[in-house]
Amino acid sequence: MADQYRKVRASKLCLKSQTGSSSGHKKRRKKRKLGGDVSAAARENMRHGKWWPVNGLEEIRGRVVLETVHDGRYIMALDTGGFTVGPIRSEDEGPEATEIFSVVKISETQLAMKSGFGKYVSVTSAGELIGRAEAVGQREIWEPIFQDGMVAFQSVNQRYLVASKDGDLVVASISVVPEAKFRMRCVGTQEKKKKDSEEEDEEFKQDARSFEVGYVKRFQSFQDRKLKLPSEDNLSLHQAKDSGRLHEFMLDRRSKMKSDRYCKL
Repeated sequence: MADQYRKVRASKLCLKSQTGSSSGHKKRRKKRKLGGDVSAAARENMRHGKWWPVNGLEEIRGRVVLETVHDGRYIMALDTGGFTVGPIRSEDEGPEATEIFSVVKISETQLAMKSGFGKYVSVTSAGELIGRAEAVGQREIWEPIFQDGMVAFQSVNQRYLVASKDGDLVVASISVVPEAKFRMRCVGTQEKKKKDSEEEDEEFKQDARSFEVGYVKRFQSFQDRKLKLPSEDNLSLHQAKDSGRLHEFMLDRRSKMKSDRYCKL
């Protein structure tokens, strides 16, 4: 009996799923490899608390953070109206509230940013970065230049925002040096919702006078329960809208209205 068992040819144990050619193994290996590439991008987003990178102005969805390229830290707003570069965050931690900005699109190539303290980001004549403006003027308008997943911010003085390794932020560079490169990140879905599209283009879809009415309603105190609007003609209002100065022009008109709680004389 033992001799008969020795005559049986030994073979490798073959499971049903392993029969046939080895093409299935190659396909599975390829699938796993592609899956690894996708998960690498997902891990990068998870490292920033699910804040995904923006590659163009049209991809911006609401709130954003600005990450320095050289060390991966976020620009942080201070309660004094200044800005600095925040500390290095741990894995999956994400940004703090003071490192989150709201974006207002001024045109197809320009934007304004509002800090967590509700003030617009501006540049002074000395090239300082401050956040104390209540409305958008020329100094609050920035032109983001996107390239290779990074962005540089050019101000009205034709200089670029620069972040030093010490955390200082100035608008002084005449070219896009390495310290002037940032990554802009958004949170939430990357798909553009119809409602978001309608809201972000509200200024350009509405008549300039109608937009001013909504703007005045937001800031007037209504002590006498009457809506007070500037008495000047609307031609200059439409001209300001076409030139991209609508917010600044409305601020000047509001300054003449005593019922405005932000622009009292």
